[in-house]
Amino acid sequence: MRSRLSPYIAAVCSAGLVIAGVWALAQSEIERNRQQIRTDVLLQLSTRRARLESALNSRLFITRGLLAYVSNHPDVTPQQFERLAQVMISGQTGILNIQLAKDNIISHLYPLEGHERALGLNLLEYYTSQEIVRQSIESKSTLVAGPAPLVQGGTALVSRTPIFLNSPNSPGEGAYWGLVAIIIDPEVIFTDAKLLPINKAIATPPGRQPTLTQSRFNTPIPVEYAIRGQDGLGSEGAVFFGDPDLFNHNPVLLDVSLPNGSWEMAAIPLGGWPVSRPLGWLYSLGGFLAFSCGLSTFIWVRKPWEMQLAVERATFALQKSQERYAIAVAGANDGIWDWDLKTQEIYFSPRWKSAIGADPDEIGSNPDEWFSRIHPDDFERVEADIKAHLKGRSPHLQTEYRILHKNGSYLWMLVRGMAVRDTEGNPYRFAGSQTDITDRRRAQEALRVSQEKFSKAFRASPDAIAITTLAEGRYIEVNDRFLEMSGFEWAEVIGKNSTDLNIWVYESEQKACIEELQTSGRVIDREIHFRMKLGEIRVGLFCAESIVLEGVPCIVSITRDITERKEYEEKLYHTTSELQAIFKALPDLYFKLDNDCTILDYQAGKVSDLYRPPEQFLGRKINEVLPSDVSKTFTEALDEVKANRNLVYREYALTLNDRLKYFEARLLPLLENQTIVIVRDITSRKQAELMLYQAKESAEAANEAKSMFLANMSHELRTPLNAIVGYSEILEEEAEDIGIPDFIPDLKKIQFAGKHLLSLINDILDLSKIEAGKMDIYLETFEIAPVIEAAMATIHPLVQKNGNHLQVDYPPDLGQMYSDLNKVRQVLLNLLSNAAKFTENGTITLEVRRISHRGFPPEPPLDWIEFRVIDTGIGMTSDQIKQIFNAFTQADPSTTRKYGGTGLGLAIAQRFCQMIGGAIAVSSELGSGSTFTVRLPYRFHFPANLME
Repeated sequence: MRSRLSPYIAAVCSAGLVIAGVWALAQSEIERNRQQIRTDVLLQLSTRRARLESALNSRLFITRGLLAYVSNHPDVTPQQFERLAQVMISGQTGILNIQLAKDNIISHLYPLEGHERALGLNLLEYYTSQEIVRQSIESKSTLVAGPAPLVQGGTALVSRTPIFLNSPNSPGEGAYWGLVAIIIDPEVIFTDAKLLPINKAIATPPGRQPTLTQSRFNTPIPVEYAIRGQDGLGSEGAVFFGDPDLFNHNPVLLDVSLPNGSWEMAAIPLGGWPVSRPLGWLYSLGGFLAFSCGLSTFIWVRKPWEMQLAVERATFALQKSQERYAIAVAGANDGIWDWDLKTQEIYFSPRWKSAIGADPDEIGSNPDEWFSRIHPDDFERVEADIKAHLKGRSPHLQTEYRILHKNGSYLWMLVRGMAVRDTEGNPYRFAGSQTDITDRRRAQEALRVSQEKFSKAFRASPDAIAITTLAEGRYIEVNDRFLEMSGFEWAEVIGKNSTDLNIWVYESEQKACIEELQTSGRVIDREIHFRMKLGEIRVGLFCAESIVLEGVPCIVSITRDITERKEYEEKLYHTTSELQAIFKALPDLYFKLDNDCTILDYQAGKVSDLYRPPEQFLGRKINEVLPSDVSKTFTEALDEVKANRNLVYREYALTLNDRLKYFEARLLPLLENQTIVIVRDITSRKQAELMLYQAKESAEAANEAKSMFLANMSHELRTPLNAIVGYSEILEEEAEDIGIPDFIPDLKKIQFAGKHLLSLINDILDLSKIEAGKMDIYLETFEIAPVIEAAMATIHPLVQKNGNHLQVDYPPDLGQMYSDLNKVRQVLLNLLSNAAKFTENGTITLEVRRISHRGFPPEPPLDWIEFRVIDTGIGMTSDQIKQIFNAFTQADPSTTRKYGGTGLGLAIAQRFCQMIGGAIAVSSELGSGSTFTVRLPYRFHFPANLME
């Protein structure tokens, strides 16, 4: 019974095994179709994401030019901004407007029509923009907000970039200016990205479930999309495009990169994920296989070698496949890694290990073997990228990082990988490749540094630099110096050519530069004439060379403004010509010497002026052609010139044609090893100086004789005058005694005339002593108050004579003064008598003060006594004030006739003040009186030079 049922049991078992295999195959086909449809959706989503990023970035990029312009021109006017904005958005769709917000208040807006309500809006006070504006300023970066409601109505994407003014050492790091913003219509962006309109779903017949019939070679299945991440918040942000419920249906997800974050795009087939069912033929095949299983068993038993052959063929095919895989990996020069996420074991290929200098058996299968070698600065980023992929936030892993080599250096690696997931989407295996990109990164860094250097040189160059297209000559970029030289604004230049701007003055110069550029590929140092915006013509030194920028043939040109240099050269040429003509006309001798006193060149007005014939001068040393004393003078002067590199004067004498002549030589350094010598005949000057010296000696002798005569005559006159005054006083007393009063008036007149003449003689004597240097100083200590009272008593009669009133103002604690009492008293009397003489029916005031710590005159003692004589008399003009201290001079000849006097009083007073260390000053106004101020040291000290 058992043997009879064995074939049936075997047949049933075989059929069951076949059915189980067919069921497993069906499940595999379902999973394959599901992965295929997700792949198709991923491909379409990647395309839409690329289009979306391109559409968005192409519009965000246009604000860079405006940012650079405002950084260098913070006082941009609305007209300049309008021209710039008009050029920037020309040809661009979807840009609602461009804004400048100085100090965060919208101040410039283009186009203005329809957006008037936004002008003047404070972005830090508007609820939808407060936070994003603060973040943009703090991070100093571009932030994209929205879609957000606009104050003028509607919604839009808003990109805001902070503007920091440029400084000399750090461009773009200066003071904060404000914001530049671009307002973009999101509908246009979504249309450019082919997200609108959404395709309609393909209708499914009633009663039938949709099936997965699409493949990668068929027309892509219809897909619907949704986007979330408002304000760049990624998966945390709100949904602003598509059906929000789409994110709950296991969508394919990709991130859209923004300057300040990202959006998250989701996609599923239109109508949802279809339910996959196996085809009917698969079940038919399974039944057929189950039916024929018994027969196959007998065949396999009867022909075992056929089975063995099949196994060998399969093994060989597998071996070939592995060989092809190994060759492909080796050819790609990439390291392979395979990470079992369940067992936490990782396989590293030999190429992976050798790339970091490790031996095959030196690295184990622990993931720490990899992560412990990652550069500390890159570790967190790599870890975040791996976690993001494993959690399904990115379709694959691709990142660059640095890994430690065995020799201690770090290499740059590019890692690509993808996780294998189960039916629930959980990763259980993670594999990929690692490529050494160190050379590429170094090249990129070198390129970045080169571009940075070029950019700095381009902006900071003192020469005008422009980049134009080769085909039409249109300006692509110009630096600030170009704009400064030409007078144009940036927006007026970009997109135009030199013909549009009327820059070239002469067409022949332009053609010559073009021909040279076509012939040799460059133009070097060609002088051209160019016209500025306002019509001024300048001269430039022009250089140009052909380059290729992003596949477009271009020309980079450099122009240096040499207008001032050309003008200077022209002036120098004329000046040199004039100097040469003047030089040849001068009677001076000219020599050029080297450092060893060899005569290199000469120029003489007359050959007869030379000490020796010309042929005996050139190429010979000075000591070979001039007397020893003269050559020694020149040698010493030349050494001084070489040491100080400055002009040196020397005088010497030579006997020419039996006559002694005097010469003046001026030596001036010309080059490092040459000196110019200019020799002038000063014989006539020397003779004139001798005559002038003799005349000076004669004048001084005559002046001294005059002073001696005046001194002697004054003494001779003083004796009889004293007798006349004395006898007149005696006669006056006797006339009173004997009762002859009629004689008394005449005797008083004799006394007054004698005393007046005696005073004049005393003044002349004092002045002659001062001029002869024989006036002595007698120092003593005396009370100041009695001196003032005595002066008041002496001058009182003269004050009353003209009907004047005398006032005295001084503190009681003036104390004692150490000086020459007679000279102090005479100065006061001279000033008071002058005030009384030139004032009628007025007031004369004497003020005395003690002054401390005053700077008059230079280097004063600590304390001073100041006397001020103030009158209300006739006063003086400014011209009269200038000469009142000159001897024998009065303010006006008419005063001499009316008031009398010799004009010596003030001159003597000034000299007395100077002798005892003080000074005298005057201020006056014609008709309003005068004020004389005398400042004398409280304690007189002889000057240091006199003491020595």
